[in-house]
Amino acid sequence: MNSSESDRRAARFAELRPLLFTVAYEIVGTAADADDVLQDSYLRWAEVDDTAVDDTKAYLAKIVTRQALNVLRSRTRRREDYVGPWLPEPILLDERDLVDDVVLASRCRRRC
Repeated sequence: MNSSESDRRAARFAELRPLLFTVAYEIVGTAADADDVLQDSYLRWAEVDDTAVDDTKAYLAKIVTRQALNVLRSRTRRREDYVGPWLPEPILLDERDLVDDVVLASRCRRRC
């Protein structure tokens, strides 16, 4: 595989990354595990002959789904019990959200 083909494949994966992250996150439930799934999925994607793939988006979604399910299977083997209420993990979407969160937190501290 030459450099331009590798760059094209990486660009396609990067283009679909938000969708693939959402798929992984919905299955595994944490951003860290979803990122791990995407890394493993990219490595598998790099080994595939993409000329035989008709629909890249569907193929990558399938890879991510299977990798995420593998993470869940391994998680049940090393089951860890969490004590306390379940809270969703915050996900940073862009820098603007971070600034809004800091302002909101500072206002809350002043009032509390």
